[in-house]
Amino acid sequence: MIKCKNKRTTLTIDLPEECGHVGYSVDCSYSFDKDQEQYLLSMELFRNDIGDKQAIDKQYINGDEATIEYNIRRVVEYASMSGYFDKYIEKYEYTYKCFDKGNDFFEKESLKQLYPVKECEIIRKAFYCSYCGSYIEEYQDQCPRCNANLDWNCIEKETKS
Repeated sequence: MIKCKNKRTTLTIDLPEECGHVGYSVDCSYSFDKDQEQYLLSMELFRNDIGDKQAIDKQYINGDEATIEYNIRRVVEYASMSGYFDKYIEKYEYTYKCFDKGNDFFEKESLKQLYPVKECEIIRKAFYCSYCGSYIEEYQDQCPRCNANLDWNCIEKETKS
């Protein structure tokens, strides 16, 4: 059996509105280092609507069991008001802007492919986009719902069930 000791305690602190970064928080994990006789504080930044965390730094801070959480709050408050988190937030936002642009690019690329048209017989023939399943009129060049390019030379017939 694996033995595990959880030696850290974590506080989640919302950055104050006054610093201009509403919606961001910092997870502060701390544990006592017997060799240094101080607490080791590790901070991770995250946006509240995205769970991905960005490691900021580790530092030693003074305190005891009664004062450590207060001291951590003061460190985070001072860091946020002095602009310490600004570069990390800019990096975080840049990363997600790059992700969004890349995602948009790949979505547009996938729509450039030709997708076969699906055909099924009911009382009359009906056609559906094989990419999104939306109903389409005969010989439309693009699906009105997902804008996929349609290939009328390649029609997949559905079997009756």
